[in-house]
Amino acid sequence: MDNGGHKDHYTIGEVVERLKPEFPTLSVSKIRYLERRRLINLNRTRGGYRLFTEQDVELLRYILKLQEEEYLPLKVIKKRIEGGAPLSSLSKDSAGDLSKVLEERTYTAEELADSLDVEVRFIEELISVGVIGRGGELTQRDKEIARLALEMARYSIQPRHLRGIMAAVDREAALFKQVLNPDLRSGDEKRVQEAMEKARHLAAVDSRMKELMMAGVIESFDPRSS
Repeated sequence: MDNGGHKDHYTIGEVVERLKPEFPTLSVSKIRYLERRRLINLNRTRGGYRLFTEQDVELLRYILKLQEEEYLPLKVIKKRIEGGAPLSSLSKDSAGDLSKVLEERTYTAEELADSLDVEVRFIEELISVGVIGRGGELTQRDKEIARLALEMARYSIQPRHLRGIMAAVDREAALFKQVLNPDLRSGDEKRVQEAMEKARHLAAVDSRMKELMMAGVIESFDPRSS
């Protein structure tokens, strides 16, 4: 029955289709995983098919926003839900306050794996090759690196293959540091701050230059261009 433009119940496929524009990586398997972790509790038909109410859909949207936009691990999200956290807690102001806290948060390998829905072995491999956790802790930056590494893994590029990329980053960073060392070692706070700003600018220029270089190389892959 349709009520004001909304149905009473949705199938899992319909929910994925509905939320996909907001969460492009959402899949049936991910929803099933969230259900196994007891973040959502669904009714089923006699045939075993999952049925979502409008409230279930909104709860799923809430979970995905906390997980994908604010980087909260599932254990934390579950506690919020069990504590009766209202969906309105995702308001713009509260989300902004939460982001400030999250900038400084750290993870264990298990928490990071949990937040990305991957095996902890994957995170441990990234740590072992020096791609993440180089500062002794796993940070928000490390989580984003791990997320990108996971995307590459979908194309059979495993953590061990990233060792060469990390080595190249180290070489380039060493070059930047060599250029900026006089200011970095000056002991003058203003000069050190300016040197750090220059380093970040160099990194941005370097990243854009490599993006363009890589685009040119990728074009050469196309057999039609020869």
